[in-house]
Amino acid sequence: MLKNNCCKFYYKKTDLEQKKRKVCSVCGFIDYKNPKIVAGSLIVKNNKFLLCKRAINPGYGKWTFPSGYLDQGETPQEGAIREAKEEVNIKIKLQDLFIVFTVRKKNLIQFVFLAEQLNKTFKPGIETLEAKYFDYKDIPWKFLAFRSVGYTLKKYAKKSSKFPIFHKYNED
Repeated sequence: MLKNNCCKFYYKKTDLEQKKRKVCSVCGFIDYKNPKIVAGSLIVKNNKFLLCKRAINPGYGKWTFPSGYLDQGETPQEGAIREAKEEVNIKIKLQDLFIVFTVRKKNLIQFVFLAEQLNKTFKPGIETLEAKYFDYKDIPWKFLAFRSVGYTLKKYAKKSSKFPIFHKYNED
């Protein structure tokens, strides 16, 4: 995020790290390009998975579990709970951290928690076209928004007790 509108950047080695970074020649702002953090939840009920059909890009019209970027000052747990509320109008209880993804080309880190639905109903939120629970055999595999969604669902189905799982992609 830029400090202000004055910025005219050049590259220089900064601080003790001696890494080349973009630095403003006017105000000295250093553009670190830190990763964005995403938090989501894999909500399982009666061995079915709650998925949302996206009403936004990337992945418009494709399926994912509730997730999104963290807001400033928010923990991954708070972000996962908020995203479930925004995307499918439900309250959830987080159980365990299930998987952490690093996506290099998108410069992001994603936390996915296992969660249970607390209220009885759900409905699509503003960023969701449709939401429903799927049996594993009925998951729309060819229409998942991101590779990480399929990977997460497959890992859960294997019932591994060793988590959190750490996985990296060059792109998703």
